[in-house]
Amino acid sequence: MNLDALNLDGLRPVIPLPMASKLTALAGVFVLLCAAYYMLFWDELQQNIEQEKVQVENQRLALVKNQRLANDIPKKRKEYALLQKQLKVALNMLPKKSEIPDLLEGITWAGKDSGLAFSIFKPGKETVQSIYAEVPVSLSVSGTFRQFLTFLKRVGEMPRIVDIKDLQLSIGAGQVLKVQGKAVTYRFVDAKVKSKGPKR
Repeated sequence: MNLDALNLDGLRPVIPLPMASKLTALAGVFVLLCAAYYMLFWDELQQNIEQEKVQVENQRLALVKNQRLANDIPKKRKEYALLQKQLKVALNMLPKKSEIPDLLEGITWAGKDSGLAFSIFKPGKETVQSIYAEVPVSLSVSGTFRQFLTFLKRVGEMPRIVDIKDLQLSIGAGQVLKVQGKAVTYRFVDAKVKSKGPKR
């Protein structure tokens, strides 16, 4: 090594100092280096570590949640299968559009077979809801109270859903019961057919 090439002029004031002063100066330089390292690197490194810890904890909580959901999958599948069966039963109680005339005929048959006399039986305009359509029928019948109860019982026993509502009861001549109201049935609306809309 060529000592002449080294610039030792900066160390000349330190060389004559006692060993204790040299060690103190060296310790001071070391402390300054440590402080600079802490300020420049260590503090940022600790912040990054804390952020990683938070992310790891979030991932752990997400993993626990996902494990719980995974454990519930068999139960949810059974519930889904049960809901599918219940939906199928409910849809079977909603007639298709082609079955509406037969259903309306069944309502009139139930009334006449119960002894009621129809003066009005007028199907109205259906109202489409989300997955079903309401098919109302205005009706006016007359007979005895027992005959009307028999009619309601037979309508309730029909395999399709029929709702008798908006009833207005009055007593006519000869103590004959007169009833006005609506018989509403519901039909399933296929989402595919609904999305296509009417042909033009």
